[in-house]
Amino acid sequence: MWESALKLLARYQAVVFDLDGTLVVLKIDWTRAQQEMMDVAATKLGRDFKGRTVWEMLRLTKGQNRHILERTLRRLEVEGAQRGERLPLSDMLPNLKGRKVGLVTMNSRSSCITALEKWGLASLVNAIVAREDSKRLKPDPEPLLQCLRMLEAEPGTSVFIGDRERDRLTARRAGTAFIRAADLVG
Repeated sequence: MWESALKLLARYQAVVFDLDGTLVVLKIDWTRAQQEMMDVAATKLGRDFKGRTVWEMLRLTKGQNRHILERTLRRLEVEGAQRGERLPLSDMLPNLKGRKVGLVTMNSRSSCITALEKWGLASLVNAIVAREDSKRLKPDPEPLLQCLRMLEAEPGTSVFIGDRERDRLTARRAGTAFIRAADLVG
């Protein structure tokens, strides 16, 4: 089933995946996450984030206060990972044995590990860069470049596989190739 996809990937030294929407679906209630984070910000931090997205709240909060918001989001992400679903592209991972395989995600490390372990994929990934592992988030290239350094791979010989426009932008800015996840399973 994966012959054509594996042929396409054969030219790359490292294969790096996005997580949510690419290998698995994390069933996160983003409306609930936004509301709970706004409530925590108001009660514990004295901040009014009404109308702000989850990502804006995190970007606008630093230090210990950010950790407080992160804890709320991380708990909801782990719940979403536990309820999540495995996507067909994850079935290709065992066929990449012997290759450098990485993961770059805007989700928390704990939700990422929860999802990978739930679906038996953790041992198939050599490097993970989650939200808390990088000072910047996609589409900034830093998380992808950090993952490639961990894999000891060069951007020009690597590919990033994702499902969103920000993944394509991340790859372009990092100097790697990009493949839409849907193009590998379609």
